[in-house]
Amino acid sequence: MGAALYNFSPNAKPSHCPHAPDTAVAWSDDLPTPLKHLVVAPVSFHVHRDYEMLAKHIDGCDAANRPCFCEFHFVMTQLRSDDDEVFFETPIYSETLTSWRLIDERWLVCRTTVDRLAADGSHTQLSISNAMPR
Repeated sequence: MGAALYNFSPNAKPSHCPHAPDTAVAWSDDLPTPLKHLVVAPVSFHVHRDYEMLAKHIDGCDAANRPCFCEFHFVMTQLRSDDDEVFFETPIYSETLTSWRLIDERWLVCRTTVDRLAADGSHTQLSISNAMPR
């Protein structure tokens, strides 16, 4: 006689759930290919974007809801002008700290900085840590 307005699926997570899977999170892009089989893959993410500056923080959890991925990223900008009348923001420095939990419970940490004001301004460093970066 009538069509249902809403179909409830008991296994589906609501779209507003902060730990809903987010396919837009590229959690393995910065991970070196030979190391991909050594990390615990996240199944859910919590993404926080800062409203005052260009920054975000992503936490990823495994199937047991334990942290296995985290990423911090921010961009520092500066006002510039071509004609001293119209001003625009341009990025001058950015930093990304990405970490993955290894299967042996240690953390692989990748820190990348880009400084547009320095001559050799791009640096990437990999390291191992016993604890998740904060």
